Amino acid sequence: MKRAISLLLSAALLLGLLGGCQNSEPSEPSDSPEPGWSVTELAELAFNHCGREDMDGLEGLNAETDREGLAVYIENAYGLEEPWEDAAVIRATGASAFEIAVLRMADSDSAVRAAAALMSYIFSRQGDFAGYAPAEADMVANGSIMQDGPFAALFICPDPDRARAAVEAALNGQSVPEPGSESSAEPTADVKDLRDFLVSDRGMDGAELEKLDDSELDALNAYMEDAYGLTPDQWEECAIARGTGESAFEVAVVRVLEDWDRISAVEGAFNDYLNAREAQFDSASEQAQMLHQAIAVEAEEYVVLLACEDAARAAEAFSVEAGTMGYGYSMRYRFPNADSQYPDRCKFTPPNEDDMSLYDTSAIRSAWEKGDPAGLSEYDRDIYDQAKQVLDKVLKDGMSDYEKEVAVYSWMVQNINYDWTHQDRMKETPRESFTPYGGLVNHTAVCLGYAATFQLLMDLAGVECITVVGAAHRSSSDHGWNMVRLNGNWYCVDVTWDANYRETGGRGQQQDWDYFNVTSDYMADSDHQWDYANIPEAVTEGNGRD
Repeated sequence: MKRAISLLLSAALLLGLLGGCQNSEPSEPSDSPEPGWSVTELAELAFNHCGREDMDGLEGLNAETDREGLAVYIENAYGLEEPWEDAAVIRATGASAFEIAVLRMADSDSAVRAAAALMSYIFSRQGDFAGYAPAEADMVANGSIMQDGPFAALFICPDPDRARAAVEAALNGQSVPEPGSESSAEPTADVKDLRDFLVSDRGMDGAELEKLDDSELDALNAYMEDAYGLTPDQWEECAIARGTGESAFEVAVVRVLEDWDRISAVEGAFNDYLNAREAQFDSASEQAQMLHQAIAVEAEEYVVLLACEDAARAAEAFSVEAGTMGYGYSMRYRFPNADSQYPDRCKFTPPNEDDMSLYDTSAIRSAWEKGDPAGLSEYDRDIYDQAKQVLDKVLKDGMSDYEKEVAVYSWMVQNINYDWTHQDRMKETPRESFTPYGGLVNHTAVCLGYAATFQLLMDLAGVECITVVGAAHRSSSDHGWNMVRLNGNWYCVDVTWDANYRETGGRGQQQDWDYFNVTSDYMADSDHQWDYANIPEAVTEGNGRD
């Protein structure tokens, strides 16, 4: 559960009325000269170049109005406990993932660690919206991180590259383009510069790395042949940065003549190397897991080895920096973290971020069977009354179990809204949203509340149903859904994600439902994870129609 935070939010930050965020407490001097821009001005500058024009639904957080509250937000949202000198955040609330943050740390080493924390936040934040608001999740996935001297910044916005470029120009004393103007930046072509870009982009500036390039051609040739099995006639230029000691970090940028056979040979050599390299580490270690999701990317004349955190994001960043017309790669495994017993499925590890315990509805079900709710608590009586009202409205005599399910599912998709406080790191989600009370009385729920509501209505309607408490987003976010049994066959349903589609612009009609009476394989392929060995398998197709 998220910690509740009470902050004074300054609209003036968004209107450009603050002259800068000054420390409320003295701090040690930075290891680089103070720039002409305050963090507030840098955040405003990023906003002016981020591709968003309106300020509706945005909040500004800064140290001048509430340093203590901002510190709580930075620690809880970004997981950054390290002291910072100044910070400013522009963030959206509710169903939007928009966020710009600029932090000034004590020195560049601290800024590197802050950038790494922000990168982890991007992955976590994507999980907040994956399935619930796919367009927002995509914006998060395309977000950008910057580290420049003692500054670290986060850009989750429509045009993160332009916002980042504007801030970098300001910090480096360069001319900042007018908002909306085309960038004149030329693509980076030098392989050493591209290697160093990847090192910086992955937050590895300042780390102990071994670098190989044409400055020591004999050493480079030897490593290329000994490690990758590539001879000089197979590549034109190369630059490598690799971790030392127990670090498996490694990026290599190779320029190859645009000959498909050579490109394919280098890509294959990189994949063979990554397989062998992964076997050298304990499979449970973080380094082995990083290598498990490592990739070899082909982007025009470049082949790039990426053994780093979030390699897919690094591939995208490389393509932008190098100015290539896209990129391509094949995952060496279907899932970077596969279940050993279910190799075609992502391993399930309970995230335990939320209290996913199920609300006990036994008293409500007993009262329903007796037709007498008099002995229920006030809370349960409210649930009972609303459940009766819904079922009296949607069920008709003679309905089959499938027809009952469709009627209840349709009502829920159309009438229960998602509780977006769950995506807001500044708010506490009420417990009611995890129970049938949220769905039936408040008409607002999170995934477990949807699942608990569907479960109760199916129980009262006499349709066999279970609730699955699992995860999503590669087992990093708690998630819950249901399974129903029709004519002896199990089917999976996720009313939450279908209701979210209605909320984010869809009609919510039955033909729009993507997660109604689908197979377990379909759920696994659509980013659901659960205890595969102890939950019934849904294998029947056809959506349960009679």
